[in-house]
Amino acid sequence: MNSNHIRWKPKSEEERQSQRLQQIKTVYLIGTDEKSLAPRLTAKSWIVVDSNSGDVLYAYNENQRREIASITKIMTFYVVLSMCKTMNVQTNNTYAEVSLQASLVGGTTANLLKGDILSIDDLFYGLMLPSGNDAAMTFAENFGIYAMYQNKIKGNNPIIYFIQEMNNKARELRMTQTTYANPHGLNNKNNLSSAYDVAKLCNQLLKDDFFKKVVNTKIHFCTIQDEEGFTRDVMWENTNKLLYQGFRGIKTGNTSVAGPCLASYYQSNNRSFTIVILGCRNQEDRWSETMQLVQWCLSQIQ
Repeated sequence: MNSNHIRWKPKSEEERQSQRLQQIKTVYLIGTDEKSLAPRLTAKSWIVVDSNSGDVLYAYNENQRREIASITKIMTFYVVLSMCKTMNVQTNNTYAEVSLQASLVGGTTANLLKGDILSIDDLFYGLMLPSGNDAAMTFAENFGIYAMYQNKIKGNNPIIYFIQEMNNKARELRMTQTTYANPHGLNNKNNLSSAYDVAKLCNQLLKDDFFKKVVNTKIHFCTIQDEEGFTRDVMWENTNKLLYQGFRGIKTGNTSVAGPCLASYYQSNNRSFTIVILGCRNQEDRWSETMQLVQWCLSQIQ
């Protein structure tokens, strides 16, 4: 047969996009096309993943184990959400009480006080928007008790068993570079994950509408009852500045050891990306470098 007579079937838009994404991967494996090279970043490790398929589009040191600061709270959210679904808990009218220990934890806070009572729904917002370490401890204490009951364990430290559940969930999701040592992400040499594992966890939670709603909320108002029975109104503002620049969450993080970190979700038309950057040079770089990665990815598939 004369090859001049062969006519190939035109590629669909889906096939063309798939080919473009494969070209992106090839550029980074070979590194020959200067115009297609991604911007240089200060982050120690990072990854860009297709939020729908889970395909890795671009990554650097994505499996490097590092402290991840308050990015840890994404797993805290996941564990509590999973427990609530298992127990058929109505999170809008089920309440948790804040202990003295939770109210005194250091770092970023939702300004919770000993004896405060608030709904599980509101506590989710206090965990994710102001990055409340006190909210994380309150979850660990209250839901750690359920973990003990579920596993028929006798003890007096429910936080240990909540952290155990965090690690169980990590194993279920095959987050092979991850171990949790606390529910909030304060400095701990054993509280480690990787950009790849964090992206995997984010994509799992992005299947849940409530999670997507919480992390995409800029400001949340709630009413808290104190230990005297009086109520006060509080306002929490999301620490994620990229919400004002077209992004849709997910979580910030920063400690002296982990450095500035950011897990983000970006959606535009039919494209969506999960971006995780860990260990940036400074807090401002985590915003600009995430923006650069998204803009670069969009430029490569247009």
